[in-house]
Amino acid sequence: MEQHTVWNSADPLGIAIVVVGAIVTIWAYYFTARCLQSPGESEPDHPKYSILRDDR
Repeated sequence: MEQHTVWNSADPLGIAIVVVGAIVTIWAYYFTARCLQSPGESEPDHPKYSILRDDR
């Protein structure tokens, strides 16, 4: 019978791909949360201010 394990040390490339994918996913979640919390659009000439003007 074939044993299925979570950590198969016989496949280092597969392990590396999974680890890199997990790191990229965690970074993307962190960056998304940071941008939602503080988008950093404080310049007065930012395009959102021309769209959100009262005279439009």
